[in-house]
Amino acid sequence: MDCWKNAVGPRIKRVNNAIDFWRTQDMDRLGLTTTQGYLLGWLTRNADKSVTPSELGRSFKLSQPTISGILQRLEAKGFVTMEADSNDRRRKYVRTTDRAAECHQQIISNFRDMERRLTAPLSAEEQETLLALLDRMIDGLEQGVRQRETEDTHV
Repeated sequence: MDCWKNAVGPRIKRVNNAIDFWRTQDMDRLGLTTTQGYLLGWLTRNADKSVTPSELGRSFKLSQPTISGILQRLEAKGFVTMEADSNDRRRKYVRTTDRAAECHQQIISNFRDMERRLTAPLSAEEQETLLALLDRMIDGLEQGVRQRETEDTHV
């Protein structure tokens, strides 16, 4: 029996690889890496909040040196600025620029195009079923992760 014939994981990996290909192409056109695009999108959606680099790093589970490097490159490209806190000059806040807002609209457009590519071969009912099944798979996997973390802390 061929264990790969009906395997779900390799198919999901192929879908993920295709998404990564298109996402990388889209981000390259904007002069961004995929990670920079994610961070920029998050910052733009949360532009009304005061966010420090360390808070951003925790949100994305990135180390302080990694987040600092990404923000420095985004600042050099004109997508963000770093503003000092008026009460504590050592504390910096990340602010998006007009260029980031314009770029965000293109990122949203690219996201919608990708969703259309993914769902075009499916009927509306099949899309609903797929989403429900994926949510169940995610829940099961996340439950396993939580169990593993609990087991690891009790060892």
